[in-house]
Amino acid sequence: MSERKKAVVRGRRPNSEPSGRRALLKAALSVFSKKGYEGTSLRLLASEAQVDMALVARLFGSKSMLWLAVIDDLSGRQAAHLEKMKALTELSVHSPDLAFKEFVELFAQISFEIPEFPLFLLQEAGLSGERSGLLSKKLVTPFRLACSPILAAAVSSGIVHTKDRDLLWAMLVSAIALPMVCPHLFFRKRAVTPKLRDAIAEQAVLMFCSANGSKNDYKPSMAASSTRWPSGLSKHDRQSGDATKLSAAK
Repeated sequence: MSERKKAVVRGRRPNSEPSGRRALLKAALSVFSKKGYEGTSLRLLASEAQVDMALVARLFGSKSMLWLAVIDDLSGRQAAHLEKMKALTELSVHSPDLAFKEFVELFAQISFEIPEFPLFLLQEAGLSGERSGLLSKKLVTPFRLACSPILAAAVSSGIVHTKDRDLLWAMLVSAIALPMVCPHLFFRKRAVTPKLRDAIAEQAVLMFCSANGSKNDYKPSMAASSTRWPSGLSKHDRQSGDATKLSAAK
């Protein structure tokens, strides 16, 4: 399959256009997240960024150096979110329920702002090696450590129940990130809207917060509480979610 070609912007870029470096970093994050490291060529990166291939070599030297630059760029962008996590950690001491809710909303916002971020991580997640280790060290571990006290406070206060906090963290971020980065698969939408982002965050809170938690004040929204079931189903069928009967009733 031939790589798509875009018009190359040569010389000084218009003020309305991002710099060559910024254009390449943005294009690299997008292409690496879709095709992975091995499936990405410098030619494709240059085409996606609408720059000459010579600029890639001049600014970054090689594909591996550009990949490392993407990691550094993401790490820098994540730093602002980590600062917000510190504030949520302080909040969790007195209001663990509110801190948990705001953490979920923050992570949904991160996935909304940079949908390529989770996909980029997933491309390397199944591989072992230097790149995977670097991703863990510079991106995953700092984020995990930052949210750990927020989740711990939620568990200790009975808002969230778990036997394994590592599993809780993994399932929580997956439950939010996966539908955010694959709206076409789950919602038949090309992109996530702010309304859908908020619905995903709300659903995550409803799923993970204990229904019997003494400090659980979350109530389902109108959208969440007005699920429409196919007609002709008994109460037992609706509660059991019998897939065969659900399909037949539609």
